[in-house]
Amino acid sequence: MSKGTQLWPGDKMRSFFSAHIRRETSLDDAAAERLAEALTKAVNRMLVWKMPDDVRHTDRVEAAPEIAARHARAENFNPYLFSAIVVLAKQGRDGLIKRLQEIKSAENLRAFAEAQHVPVDGKLRRLDDIRKAIVAAAEQRLADRKAAAS
Repeated sequence: MSKGTQLWPGDKMRSFFSAHIRRETSLDDAAAERLAEALTKAVNRMLVWKMPDDVRHTDRVEAAPEIAARHARAENFNPYLFSAIVVLAKQGRDGLIKRLQEIKSAENLRAFAEAQHVPVDGKLRRLDDIRKAIVAAAEQRLADRKAAAS
């Protein structure tokens, strides 16, 4: 028995849901996409043993140049200045928000989130919204780690 593939919210998970919905239902394309999008938003992550044949394959390699460019634009910023998870665990939500206030640009906040492995929606523009998203993602990651340890 294989270990399976872990899917996180994003294009691959959306494609997985979309392929199953199209194969198993008679919904039109628009309804199938809406349902796939809703399911993707509702599921944090999932373990899949068999991918449908008609799932679009997306490679993370394509995103690598974009990530490198984003890090290059965030010049003179160290995204590893502090650990979001450690600050959250030791100082709590308010402590993490206080530390994130030190980061003054959206580009640097995104670079920080990416380096700390706390996903942030690319559509967010306001600094406070990005900070709140980082805190929420860090809280989720910490909760996942605690749950895995128990």
